[in-house]
Amino acid sequence: MLFLNKIPKPETFQDFGEPNAFKIWMKWAMAAAVAVCAGGLLICACIEGCRKESPPPDGQKAPETETPSTEPPPDLHSPVRDAPASFPPDSNLPRGKEIYASGPIDLETFDPKRDLVRFEDPRVWFESDHDGPGDDEDDHLIHRAMEVPLRRLVNLLDKKGGTLKVQDAFRHADKNRIHMARSLHCEGRAVDLTSEGVSLSDLAKLCWQAGFDFVLYEVPRSSGVHLHSSVKRAPDAPLPPRPAK
Repeated sequence: MLFLNKIPKPETFQDFGEPNAFKIWMKWAMAAAVAVCAGGLLICACIEGCRKESPPPDGQKAPETETPSTEPPPDLHSPVRDAPASFPPDSNLPRGKEIYASGPIDLETFDPKRDLVRFEDPRVWFESDHDGPGDDEDDHLIHRAMEVPLRRLVNLLDKKGGTLKVQDAFRHADKNRIHMARSLHCEGRAVDLTSEGVSLSDLAKLCWQAGFDFVLYEVPRSSGVHLHSSVKRAPDAPLPPRPAK
């Protein structure tokens, strides 16, 4: 073919000292380097494509990609239950022991760094903020499962013009001197509450409406009257079976 004869032949050299020898050598070296890089990229692309298309081994599921949660945020301003007709002293909802409503304490799996959160709200009065400098208790610390019902309670009480008072919240098991050894206070899942501007009976109703799993209108002999409210560790946490009647 005549057009092939028109293509200039590549320059060659017999000795590196010849004119343009270095330029010719560099040109072919660069061409070889580009070819190697392009081939390497092509091989990597083929391997990655095969990985994506190859099915997982038998008996194994392909890893699922995380999808953003479509669950709406909790409503912190509306009751989640109807108010009981009355809530007298020395009564509780639901009927029965706290362990069947909020579950038992489990200090072996409890991790303060993971499970506790700090609750802040300028509308709430915390007893530990008014204790002396020698008291290291912190009534702002609660279990993360407690946060939603407690915030809802603050909002419901605020509508009635009341002020919530947190008397006791998390108490470290090693420093617990007031509550029982197996108290949910040692896990941050219980709070002792009073209020100003609203009766304790009405506050107990609001606690139940706010979504606490257990509410006790407590009249102890050694301390002041208050409400003891607690929550489950998680919504699906297993509860101990009730004894057969």
